Amino acid sequence: MFLVMEGIDGSGKSTVARLVEQELNSPGSVGTAGSGGKKALGPLGAEAAARADRLRRLIWASPEADGDTFGATHWILLIASWYAGLARLRSDLTDPDRIAVMDGWYYRNIAKTLVREPLDAQWVESLFAPVPEPELTVLLDVAPETAWARRDSFKDTETGRWDGFTGPPRDAFHAYQSVVRGELLRMAGERGWLVLAPDPDEPPERIAQTVVDRVRTTRRQP
Repeated sequence: MFLVMEGIDGSGKSTVARLVEQELNSPGSVGTAGSGGKKALGPLGAEAAARADRLRRLIWASPEADGDTFGATHWILLIASWYAGLARLRSDLTDPDRIAVMDGWYYRNIAKTLVREPLDAQWVESLFAPVPEPELTVLLDVAPETAWARRDSFKDTETGRWDGFTGPPRDAFHAYQSVVRGELLRMAGERGWLVLAPDPDEPPERIAQTVVDRVRTTRRQP
């Protein structure tokens, strides 16, 4: 099974994904769970590894102070190239004997791209046609003000500075993430995701248990 946690920046995806993985790996549970994360491509030869490292740095290590010089189309094509590699090289995403738990997938990249520039949504989504779709995607529908309170700092790409959102960081984050949240909810409705809207004080362990219960139901395990 391939399971993805999705949501805006600061929604708790990483925490819940880690807890879900721990519970699924507990004795007597439904199977072996794990994932190297979406930035890992698996064993590669020297030349392929060097190429993957260059692409990884282009996407995730570019200096944010330089701004979005090449535009949204450039970035989404780079990201689509990365996920095309994942689809080809990560057999664990389709392994029937494993549960791959992923903290986020390409959906948020689509959402942010559509916020950044008025591109055709169908064209942007078509770039990821070769990429495996999760059997279960869980959207943590957390309000931006709740997400803001959970972390000490956010990057410029998370506060919308690259996308024309200005003003105090908190206000920019709220405005930007509200639009991203709307795009994710649109995709959730179109793709049939499980949407959870946890109370701000709800412990992540309880949210994770809800996800684990759905996994067990999906796999028809006791």
